[in-house]
Amino acid sequence: MANTNGGQLRPLRIGQLARATGHSAKTLRYYEEIGLLRPAGRTRAGYRTYTNEAIERLRLIRNGQDLGLTLEDVRKILDAGDAGSDPCVHTLALVDRQLARLTEQAKRLRELRKDLLSVRTRVCEGAGKASPNGGLCSCLTDDFGVRRRASVQRQITRKKVPLP
Repeated sequence: MANTNGGQLRPLRIGQLARATGHSAKTLRYYEEIGLLRPAGRTRAGYRTYTNEAIERLRLIRNGQDLGLTLEDVRKILDAGDAGSDPCVHTLALVDRQLARLTEQAKRLRELRKDLLSVRTRVCEGAGKASPNGGLCSCLTDDFGVRRRASVQRQITRKKVPLP
């Protein structure tokens, strides 16, 4: 909140809040649209105004996203607190779910790394030799588990790794 001459705090307008939190005004309007952020009110000219609560909510949103939580996950945490429930209970469940996803993702990445090392070894062994596959690198045309893990890699890069 901005300080006035008399030591009173005055509400922040959207541009001030954006600068104070490192978000764009467009992002703040989007968060308002989907219910993550609520303006405290409006000025006579119609500008949105925000309090320190908005700064804390935006910090929670950013920190949640940095931990891999979705905006829907963050909404559940905020909704719990808004409803008077203990948001930490919801946070714990979401963090546990994210940990399970990351554990599975790490396992799949280790498998992918093993495949890549195997392909690399085969490429090094076959480099400079004539290709029996019409100019194609046989290391990538032979099936030795790469197909099995290709969908895993696509899932990982798209962040759509289902829980086991």
